[in-house]
Amino acid sequence: MTFERRTLPDGGHVIVSTTLERDGFVAAFSERSGGVSADPYRSMNLSFAVGDDDGRVRTNRTRLVEGLGVDRFATAQQVHGTKLVRIGAKRASAGFAGIEDRVPGADGMVATTPGVALAVLTADCVPVVLASASQGAVAVVHAGWRGIAAGIVGTAAAQFETPADVRVAIGPAVGPDHYEVGEDVALAVAAGTQAGAVTTRGDGVTRLDLAGTIRAELRALGIRKVDDVDLCTACNPDRFFSYRVDEITGRQCGVAMRLAA
Repeated sequence: MTFERRTLPDGGHVIVSTTLERDGFVAAFSERSGGVSADPYRSMNLSFAVGDDDGRVRTNRTRLVEGLGVDRFATAQQVHGTKLVRIGAKRASAGFAGIEDRVPGADGMVATTPGVALAVLTADCVPVVLASASQGAVAVVHAGWRGIAAGIVGTAAAQFETPADVRVAIGPAVGPDHYEVGEDVALAVAAGTQAGAVTTRGDGVTRLDLAGTIRAELRALGIRKVDDVDLCTACNPDRFFSYRVDEITGRQCGVAMRLAA
């Protein structure tokens, strides 16, 4: 088993990569239960940017980090681009208590300092954790189709010196059964990746497999130790927020941190 679903002290669940845990990293993906937010953000909404009450979001974030044994985490603005920012101790709580000081204009972060936690917020896009025990580095990435087409996967992979040493955990995201796209989107993703877009076509509809495309791109870049939780956010509305299903909704997150040696 490469993932384990664990219960938080205040209720709710997280999905933890046991493989990365053995390598000395926290890599966890939150679910939507166990928080204090009201509909349409019920209940563990972790985003300040969707219209929820800020105090409830802070409570939800505190519950999550306490359950994971993490102090705080850094967050970024997430603009569907390719910018990754290196985070040290001075920025370890960027955006944790409010939207004002989050890392601007980035869709990924990387850290080498033990105890510095990083988080990306999602509600259909793919949360990706990459880590290398030999390099002592961990990265988190927010990857939608625009970011994949722009090259976010390659940018993240380039943060690591030895691709063969990198382990990757891919969290819950919208699956291809719920992700119909135009041909222009499929072509953009294909043009922006080495491995091309993973799609299925039938009945005049093109469906894009975001997680499958990321897996294929990582393999093309020499990263082969990839675990996918293989859960569709749109298929599991009781467990995950999904923008495709609800539009106005909350955000879950992927959290990663290097543990102290």
